[in-house]
This record gives sequence, C-alpha cells and structure tokens, in this order.
Amino acid sequence: MRKIAVYFIVLTLLAALVSCGNAVQYKQVSEDFSNVESTADKSHIDSILNQLPKYSEICKNIRINKIKFDKDLLLDVHTANLYQNSKETAMAMGMFVADLGYARYFERVQVCTDILEATKQMAEKLAVDNNIFSEYVPKIEENINDEQVIFATIDSLLNTNAIVPTEAEKYGITAMFVCGFWLETTYLGLAQETDTNEANASSMESHFRVLHSINELLSQLSDTDAIESIKTDFASLENDGTGSEKIHENIIAIRNRFVKII
Repeated sequence: MRKIAVYFIVLTLLAALVSCGNAVQYKQVSEDFSNVESTADKSHIDSILNQLPKYSEICKNIRINKIKFDKDLLLDVHTANLYQNSKETAMAMGMFVADLGYARYFERVQVCTDILEATKQMAEKLAVDNNIFSEYVPKIEENINDEQVIFATIDSLLNTNAIVPTEAEKYGITAMFVCGFWLETTYLGLAQETDTNEANASSMESHFRVLHSINELLSQLSDTDAIESIKTDFASLENDGTGSEKIHENIIAIRNRFVKII
C-alpha cells in the first residue's frame, strides 16, 4: 500500500490567501489574528517549520499499522461550518487533514470525499482561494466509482509542495493547523492501543520529538487566547513525557475543548 506523504497541506493552501474573491473572509482572519505577535524573525520561524516531518513519518510514529479503521474516532464532517473563529477553524482544519490521511490509509472512499469537502469549507473560511481545490474536487466527483483515481488524486493533493507563509497571521494559522494535525494524529494512534513494547515506546519518543518542534514554534508566537491556551497544553504534554499514564486522557481532554458536536 502506498504511503501518504503530506508536508502540511495548510502551508500550500495559505499560499493562495487573500485572493480577490475572499476579501470578506480575509478581513475576518485578519481580525481574529490581530493579537498574534511573533518574538522571532521570519528566518528563525521558517527554520522551525522546516524541522517538521512529512505525514508518512508521523503516521509511522503513532504505530498506525497497529490500529483498525474506526469512523467513530473521526471528527463529524457536518460540524465543519460550526468553527467560526479563524483560530479554531485553523486548528480544526489540521485535525480534519489528519482524519483525511487516516481514511486514505484505510482506503475508505466515501469518508475521504466527505472529509475533503469539509476541509474545503474550512479553507474557504480561512480565505483560501477555491482555485486550490478546483483541480482536485472535480476529479474525485467525476471518478467516484474509480477508487484508484480517487486515491491518486488525494495523494496528489496531500503531496503538494509547501510554501512557507511570511505574514504574521499566516504563521498563526500555520501554528494552529500543525497543533490540530499533531493532536488528532496522536489521538488516532492512541485510541486503540492495546499493548506496549520497546518498538512502540521508540515510536512515541519520535512523535514527541515532533511535539518539541511544535512547542518551539509556539514559543515564538503569542496572543491572549487560543495560542496561549494550546501553548500551555502542549508544554504540559511534553513535560509529562511519553511515560505518563494519563497521556491518552490528556490528549482527549485537549481535543474535546476544540471539537464541535452536533
């Protein structure tokens, strides 16, 4: 089975931020991220972003081969429009992309298409130009009965080259997206874990090295609400370490504070 390699799709999506057709959405994004400040220069933040691994590596870190597909673990695609603030939308979008990778890994066609549509809705809220999706969504709709075309199309979308954002609010969006992505991937990896061994412990250590890079990114950003909150949560996770008996419980608690329920 082909591995999924995603280098954080949000970085590419953000390359299309502020198009002519999404000025209203961008105004909201700008307002929501107006209190985000950076304590480092652009080159330092870019260097941190470049440390973040590809999705296939993160999948490996959470022992995805040891779990079975469970749709009930995924976010409800019908909640995509319930995320109003741009910060929580960016966080949720990262979670949805993690779910997309999970569904793609298990080759669940309808689940993939539903999540992709939810992701598209959230991208629109973040003022991302719909042209980003214009090449991919029609292919999936036109080939709904051809699984290989669908999976190849999703792989192509997830493998799009990254473009690192340069404006302050884009770094904020990226940080929230990456946090959601890491959180959901960890949640999916731990949800059905039934045994522990040396290999699993090593995998979790690798996954927490990704968390360290994310925390380094968060340390360079500040606000008065969402980023500060997730910064505290993620720092606590790292401090507790992989040996914490409450790691799964803590991941669920953080996730539940962001997930919308109908």
